[in-house]
Amino acid sequence: MMRIWVWPVIVALVSTAGLIAGLVSEGLGDWLSWFALGVPVAIGCHGLARGRAVKRPQRSVAAKPLDASAPHTTDRG
Repeated sequence: MMRIWVWPVIVALVSTAGLIAGLVSEGLGDWLSWFALGVPVAIGCHGLARGRAVKRPQRSVAAKPLDASAPHTTDRG
């Protein structure tokens, strides 16, 4: 169960540190906040790009090509 929550907790901690740094500091803290708040955006963009690349078209039974040599049930001859 711990393996499931490790990365979401890390992203939450980095985001929280970015929010706090953006609120209470100037200069270097602003750069830290931009970086820390950009991490979840980068992870999301990576997931979207990866999800679209991995997606494969689904094959349904109806889309299967018919075998011309197989007898048809609608043939009456």
